[in-house]
Amino acid sequence: MTSLRAFLDSLPDDEFLRISEPIDLDHLPTALVLALEKQRTFPVVVIEQPQGFDMPVIVNLFADRDRIARMAGGATATDFNELWLKAEHNPLPPVIVESGPVQEVVQFGDDINTELLPISRHFEQDAGRYIGSGILVCKDPDTGVRNLSYQRLQMKGKNRFGASLHSRGHIWEHLQRAEARGQNLEVAVVLGAHPAVHLAAGAKVAMEVDEFDIAGALIGRPVELVKCKTIDVEVPANAEIVIEGEILANTHEDEGPYGEYTGYSTFRSTRNLFVVKAITRRANPIYLDLIPGYSTEHLLLGRVAKEAHVYHRLKEVVPTLKALNYPKSGTHFHAYMSFTKSAEGQARHALMLLFGLDSYIKLAVAVDDDVDVYNEEDVLWALATRFQADTDMFMVPKVFCNRLDPSSVDGMSAKLGLDATAPLDWDVERTSLPAAAVGAAAALLAKR
Repeated sequence: MTSLRAFLDSLPDDEFLRISEPIDLDHLPTALVLALEKQRTFPVVVIEQPQGFDMPVIVNLFADRDRIARMAGGATATDFNELWLKAEHNPLPPVIVESGPVQEVVQFGDDINTELLPISRHFEQDAGRYIGSGILVCKDPDTGVRNLSYQRLQMKGKNRFGASLHSRGHIWEHLQRAEARGQNLEVAVVLGAHPAVHLAAGAKVAMEVDEFDIAGALIGRPVELVKCKTIDVEVPANAEIVIEGEILANTHEDEGPYGEYTGYSTFRSTRNLFVVKAITRRANPIYLDLIPGYSTEHLLLGRVAKEAHVYHRLKEVVPTLKALNYPKSGTHFHAYMSFTKSAEGQARHALMLLFGLDSYIKLAVAVDDDVDVYNEEDVLWALATRFQADTDMFMVPKVFCNRLDPSSVDGMSAKLGLDATAPLDWDVERTSLPAAAVGAAAALLAKR
């Protein structure tokens, strides 16, 4: 079954941290997940009894690369890029079904009360309780093609949310065309679908692509959709909770601040208003939350699909590309790439291509294929021993960037490329160990 709970059931018990005692949802889940990160552990956290609410809360689901690969049918993190490329090239459209568990309970009118949902206040600076894990599903006003995306939603009452479409993505563009016609934009907020649907919702794809097609390809079977009760939108039949409503045309009110992926609290917002028309859910739903801000799961969910897309586009021109990593330390603004160099100047070429493929990147490092780009210490070692600032870096000023970068000016940033590859005629050899010795050491340590 293409559901969140089916995926959770497939995970081994040692991947969960279950909190059985009642806990406050204000700040504590965020503090707990960030404390786990400092220990370099990334379990799925199950809050079984959130105080004041009658449904369990799941957080930290997307905090582990191997677990994300399993969401796409792989085994380890190294499988993900190829699986994503295959899904992009072989989309599997969804199918419409008559009914599904997500509509076991349907609430209209006075029965609508989003305050009964276990929505957290994550950071001290947040303006209120926020939904950050909801997949917003809408349709292109002209073509009817569905779009999936994430936009923050500030709870303002039983049937109202402030919304920021700050990414200026497809949903923002759809709203502009709806407003030009004097129409509201119908939107469904999906809380808790199969994780592959959540991965697809975080992807940057062409406007004519339905992200449900990619999700189906990742899962290996079509995503089953049901028609919403009050709007002309379809949602996963096996989801946990759906909030149906409209983003109002030409209506604005203050929203924010909110803790964004940069690690800063920001007021930047499009100040839109989402009004609820219905809530549908399972009889006993699970609430999937996402720890926002500078958390591993927030950053990974937002970048794994982009990493895979950029990796494959880059590899088309740089066929010896080995790996590409957006390190957590750089939020979405830094990238490390490794490749096998066959000519001088290739590193600069690859770095310029990377800047063109992803406007978010403001610093990129190119290293040789013996350097592990997923080990930041290894990348810094390459910079320390294979890089000279007067010859191995270049800067491009005033380039379009992401406006959530608090250091940007008028939506522009400088791009810095660092070539930490060794010269082709280098006669310096890196120290190494025989594979047998490495294996024997690992076996000894495993016995301790």
